[in-house]
Amino acid sequence: MTVLIFTGGQSPETDMAAPFFKNFNADYIIAADSGLDAYESFLKAGLITKSPDFLVGDFDSVSDRRLIDKYDCEKKIYSHDKDYTDSELALMKAKDIAGKEGTVVLCGGNGGRPDHFMALYDSFSREYHADVWLCGEQVIWYCGCNSALKISNINFDDRISVSRISSEYENTELDCNGFEWNSLFKKGMPSLSNRISEKFFNEGKPIELKSVKGSFLIYTPFTAEVSFCSKGKD
Repeated sequence: MTVLIFTGGQSPETDMAAPFFKNFNADYIIAADSGLDAYESFLKAGLITKSPDFLVGDFDSVSDRRLIDKYDCEKKIYSHDKDYTDSELALMKAKDIAGKEGTVVLCGGNGGRPDHFMALYDSFSREYHADVWLCGEQVIWYCGCNSALKISNINFDDRISVSRISSEYENTELDCNGFEWNSLFKKGMPSLSNRISEKFFNEGKPIELKSVKGSFLIYTPFTAEVSFCSKGKD
């Protein structure tokens, strides 16, 4: 089961996101607050064709509240004074729908207020995190402990970064093969604006990453292709 969430905040432009959606199909779609506006944009661009299955949030930021009544689906409308953000409520619902073996893709939440962005970054340390986060200009992939992935279809000047989740700033280990700089910093941000090695690029080899200890976030351009060889358990 693959669940796609559209949430408020900056979403990627549809032209930029198009490579990701080329081979992507969502089984279930959630729109949170002004994520409903983003859903409309992606629908108009033809990147998705499915109607939303669930609307959630206080909808204080949506461009036109009449959009809420446009779709005949399950809805959960909250007051502005609530315990969780609209994105958190959507992530909780998505994880429940997707189950342990499913995939949750979050679209939006980038830009604007940095505290909102940091709250979403921090959500990767919780049980209801996304597996993939589509931000304004990058795709962020969750690489849990014992997960292994390959990154292909990379241009030589593409930049790929690695961060730790907020609850694991140290005592983590990520095996890297194919970066220009495979030795990562032991604390804080492991790698910023790394790139594929010239040897791997010329030989057409993918970058290979494996989390030996701890969990990481991998930042790639939308044109990169990421495949998981194995997924560890959270």
